[in-house]
Amino acid sequence: DVVEVRFQAVSTGAMAASDAGPSLAASLARGVSVQGSNGTLELDGVWMIVAEFELEGEEEGDDDICPGVDGDDCHEFEAPPFFAELPLDQGYVAVAVDEVPPGVYQEFEFEVEDLDDDDEEDGTGASELLSEIRASFPNWPTEASLRIVGTFTPEGGDTQPFEVYVDAEIEVERDLIPPLEVADDDTPSAEAIVVAVDPLAWFKRSDGTVWDLSQYDFEQTGVLLDFEVELEDGFMEIEVEEMG
Repeated sequence: DVVEVRFQAVSTGAMAASDAGPSLAASLARGVSVQGSNGTLELDGVWMIVAEFELEGEEEGDDDICPGVDGDDCHEFEAPPFFAELPLDQGYVAVAVDEVPPGVYQEFEFEVEDLDDDDEEDGTGASELLSEIRASFPNWPTEASLRIVGTFTPEGGDTQPFEVYVDAEIEVERDLIPPLEVADDDTPSAEAIVVAVDPLAWFKRSDGTVWDLSQYDFEQTGVLLDFEVELEDGFMEIEVEEMG
């Protein structure tokens, strides 16, 4: 079956102010800029490589659901890497994940990471995906997993545009609430996994400043921004929704 994964941009401020609580519908981003004590950071585009995508269900196998499969291998699924642009408005980007075995999946894992040599040796299609990415972005470095474009305006200064490539390692592991149920037939799943992302939270500092990403403009510096993101700092919520 085909399972749809939807990536949405959210705002932590909107979530905190919402009377309805931190639901995805209430927390859709109204903008993509954040004011810091040192200036204003605005994001115009975010692209990411999802190098690993996994679904996990019950640990014990069931011959009726997973014939010939024992124990931990039942209700486990790993998809090839894929590339997605994060919409910085009230929409979402949907990625169709094919051939998910029938079953009930209770945990969702994915990792944003570069397409390294190990992926190519494993036959995951990493080299083909990198070629596809470079058809749109010829300068995409092998070590990069994120591309971010936007502007930074320092206090009392001029706006500086940037195109930043990021050597990022972002690992996400969350329970699916409710669990994802994939039927034992040829119809696409009636449910979608919705991943809420707050990219602005990646670049806020505890002292009230924001990162000046113009210092990492790739055309000017040839330097990749290197960072790791903890789950609670950038991925606000993951849930299963009925597709309508």
